[in-house]
Amino acid sequence: MDTIPSKTIQISPEIKYRYYISKPTQRKFPTILFLHGFPSSAVDFVPQITHLMSRGYGVLAPDLLGYGGTSKPDDPKEYVWRAMSAHIAAILDAEDLTAVVGVGHDLGSWFLSRLYHFYPSRFTGLVFMDVGYAPPGQKFDVELINRMTKEMTGEERFRYWDLFTDDEGVPLMNQNVKSVVSLMHASPDVMVANLGPKDKAREWVAAGRIAQSHFFGDEKSAYFKDKVAMFKEGGWTGPTNWYKALRENMSWDDEEDMEKRLEVPVLVVGCGRDEMTVAGMQDQMTRGFAVAGYRFEVLDTGHWVMLEDLEGTNRLLEEFIGSL
Repeated sequence: MDTIPSKTIQISPEIKYRYYISKPTQRKFPTILFLHGFPSSAVDFVPQITHLMSRGYGVLAPDLLGYGGTSKPDDPKEYVWRAMSAHIAAILDAEDLTAVVGVGHDLGSWFLSRLYHFYPSRFTGLVFMDVGYAPPGQKFDVELINRMTKEMTGEERFRYWDLFTDDEGVPLMNQNVKSVVSLMHASPDVMVANLGPKDKAREWVAAGRIAQSHFFGDEKSAYFKDKVAMFKEGGWTGPTNWYKALRENMSWDDEEDMEKRLEVPVLVVGCGRDEMTVAGMQDQMTRGFAVAGYRFEVLDTGHWVMLEDLEGTNRLLEEFIGSL
């Protein structure tokens, strides 16, 4: 990210954000807001950022709360959707951006789902990558989701939440950062076998296992080393607090009566080989709520679509943005 200008903003005495920003070359070109997921940072959008910058578009990519160069509060209550949405709105205000195209990946798609409803006038389009729209208005229940996925596929898919949200999880993850990063970037079959079933993620991390990733090579690659270094420095408390806030429904009072419809054009980019999310399910989650235009595309990738198929992801983004 050395070639992309970065800034910091003090949102409050306790909260500081780092973000990467490049203004559009022409006033008619929009700015694209990138919201990363877990375990990630703005860096994972570099292929899209550099491509769109070369086309003259503006880009804004923050390290979200708990990650990278942004503050990492210990209290999960700091990670409620309303508070984090206000943080992003403050960045938009500071950069004099009245409206943007939102792009989310993984948990960033969940965040985009709420950020849009808190500030609908700030968006001209929405892109959900790998994970589709998460409509508000129902309490989050990971146990129910596990039961449903077991009925549909024969296996639970989200038992890794147990590791991320219990008291023993973060200390174990901090002891074996390389193992966590490796598992979260492993091939789709390794991910589903070791993230979905009960206790498998905990066993993987406790044993310090390392997988050969399907896109960044191995543990000697620069990408892997940089990401491990980031989480060794920042730890896992902030990133896992997103999961704790979700599991405990800490945002429920804010979203119970929230509007569900998406009244701007929507693109969902499914990942054809991600066995955790299943592209067709993400389409079903989103299609019925997109009332102002909807497009669904599937790329032949695992979870990290923006890093695995740079050309395909960039093409879809450019086509969608150009259609707005």
